[in-house]
Amino acid sequence: MWGPKKRIKQLPVRLTISLDQESWALIEQLQQKYKTSKADVLRKAIFCLDIVEKVGLTSPETIKAWLDFLGKGEHVIVDVEHWRAIFNEIGEGNREFWEKVREIGRYHWGEYYDKGLRTVREILEYVEKANWYKLSVDSERGFTLVLNVREAKRFIREFFEGLFEMSPHKVSITETDGKLRINVMA
Repeated sequence: MWGPKKRIKQLPVRLTISLDQESWALIEQLQQKYKTSKADVLRKAIFCLDIVEKVGLTSPETIKAWLDFLGKGEHVIVDVEHWRAIFNEIGEGNREFWEKVREIGRYHWGEYYDKGLRTVREILEYVEKANWYKLSVDSERGFTLVLNVREAKRFIREFFEGLFEMSPHKVSITETDGKLRINVMA
């Protein structure tokens, strides 16, 4: 069971708080789901927040994306050095491999659309949380992806070219040594 460790029985400390209706409804939903008390739900929430703070994780949006990526078992965590080694081994690869990467990008357009991601910026910010690149927003229509592993440049480019083939957004993707530049054309 997750949550605080069981300790020697001590008298509880009473706390009175005010909540908005949305927070109250969430607590009630979690109480029913876990078949526990509202106080236990709050203790668990505080414990989870403490873990996030101690690990030094980032924003709630990033944590939500990580859970989304990993929770369904559709993504894996790979050390950056493994990522680099994979692309060094692939090198130029073959045409079928790169077409498969594009196909996966095309498929992801539908997934991202279903998640409510509609703009180029929203998509780039979401995928940034996979740690392929750091996103620099240069303008409303211009974005630079500073790659964490240069060797992955073609992979990332092919993925986004496939993805944006399916979207209503027309983009151009240009590359430099360790960056990809994405400009929204229409």
